[in-house]
Amino acid sequence: MIHLYAFACGLRELPPDAECVQIGGMSAVVGRIADGDRCDSHDDVVRHGLVVEALVERADGVLPARFGERFTDIEALERAVSARSVELERRLRDMRGCVELAVRVGRTSRDVQRDGLDGASYLRARYRAAAEDAAAVSELHAALQLRARATAVSEQVAGSLLHDAGYLVGRHEIDEFARDVDAYASRHPEHTVVCTGPWAPSSFAGAA
Repeated sequence: MIHLYAFACGLRELPPDAECVQIGGMSAVVGRIADGDRCDSHDDVVRHGLVVEALVERADGVLPARFGERFTDIEALERAVSARSVELERRLRDMRGCVELAVRVGRTSRDVQRDGLDGASYLRARYRAAAEDAAAVSELHAALQLRARATAVSEQVAGSLLHDAGYLVGRHEIDEFARDVDAYASRHPEHTVVCTGPWAPSSFAGAA
């Protein structure tokens, strides 16, 4: 069976144990698995992710495939891809020259102390602190959007986490993007700010 890792353009080198199938203007990066092998363990998921991430430095553009996309043989893969070739090639062009950078912002030292405050005053103080957090994060997101071609913001943030988003960034913009994040962190010591990447743009791959 054929396991699909990703589509790539400008592919210069394959990760270990991967193969390339040229379909139109795309390189489908695949691996072979034994017939009947479920390949759904934690190790399989990790292996899939490692191959996809290895492509970031080996190709000009990467469109990750969802884990678990498998085909009986190369011909079945080619038939499935050919049916969506126009859409997939367009999306791969959008990824060319881009990577994903992830930014998470958390609250550290802005917990409101209740000492000396009655209930209403305490709630008002907490509301003000939450509003200031939201305004600061909105400022950061607006600045980073200017550097990004697309964004993917998680709506499910809880606890001390204030912001969790992925940004599709051109490789030539990575340094400037990182400087914007560092500048924000310097202005807001009450927040923890973590920027990771560059990653393969999985948040922007959709159902590729």
